[in-house]
Amino acid sequence: GLAVGASRAEIPMFFGSYPITPASNLLHNLSRMKQFGVTTFQAEDEIAAACSAIGASYAGQLGVTSSSGPGVALKTEAIGLAIGVELPLIIVNVQRAGPSTGMPTKTEQSDLYQSVYGRNADSPVVVLAAKSPGDCFDVAIEACRIATQFMTPVYLLSDGYIGNASEPWLIPDVDSYDHFPVKFHTETEGFHPFLRNPETLARAWAKPGTPGLEHRIGGIEKDYNSGHISYSPENHQKMTETRHQKIANVAKSIPDQDVEVGETSGKLAVVGWGSTFGAINQAVGRCVKDGLSVSHIHIRHVWPFPANLEELLSKFDRIIVPEMNNGQMVNVLRAKFLVDAESITQITGQPFKVSTLEREIRSRVEG
Repeated sequence: GLAVGASRAEIPMFFGSYPITPASNLLHNLSRMKQFGVTTFQAEDEIAAACSAIGASYAGQLGVTSSSGPGVALKTEAIGLAIGVELPLIIVNVQRAGPSTGMPTKTEQSDLYQSVYGRNADSPVVVLAAKSPGDCFDVAIEACRIATQFMTPVYLLSDGYIGNASEPWLIPDVDSYDHFPVKFHTETEGFHPFLRNPETLARAWAKPGTPGLEHRIGGIEKDYNSGHISYSPENHQKMTETRHQKIANVAKSIPDQDVEVGETSGKLAVVGWGSTFGAINQAVGRCVKDGLSVSHIHIRHVWPFPANLEELLSKFDRIIVPEMNNGQMVNVLRAKFLVDAESITQITGQPFKVSTLEREIRSRVEG
């Protein structure tokens, strides 16, 4: 999916990584894909891996890095740099049980806070979550599209359950996927590196070394009108608000949230994200078959949320959110939409059982 996404953007892909369970398979597999324009680099540590990917993006390639929660924690300063210099960067996080080194071979969904909020300062990024092994392909392409069109880092969340799982998957016709070619800035007159697209607010992407477009970027705040270093209070307010609005604008380019099973309103909505998809889908399907008023909503675009999500959730009497963490998505939904969502947590390092979720659903609807 990452290789196809880069090909749809019509730029090479650079993958800088450092081995960690359960994310190492990405490095193993991508290292065998040189013929598809993929360069792989095993760095000496996670920080170097992320910074090498940022350097590749600065040079005009699509920088990608991967890790699990502990490694992503080390990458966060570099990710903040990518936010500040506004370069495309994809961070694949194959989540595992924590904290610290935790349980490397056990699955968890506990890096949602880290992904949405886990950086210093006001540092908004895009967060996507794959629901199954096959879904990783499409989500990776979507990550490439958003990263290049909006000049932003994008988190792609998987977890140990997905990373170690498999499913029947019909190999798609790659030619059926739309191209979203990168348009590098070439106009020299009036150029500075933080010129912006008025619709997306993405900054200009100029390849270093292009005659007349010589420039430098860095982690110190820039002047909105020139790209030069600026310590102006008013300018920092404007740049912070602009970076926030740029990520908010992503919601205009993603599909509306749909309902996987059930009606678009009713007594109970079961809201999931990531690898809980299979168990929720089966549990809700069984209850719907028995005539219960319950629906399954599964969120792929974790941040920003789809534009219609608040309205969709408002059409249900109750909302439950099963997660393999101590209640992270439920708190994000409560904070964003002020909905009275209930949390169902499981932090055992194992995926939910269908029977567990079916019992939770029936206890809230049948009574």
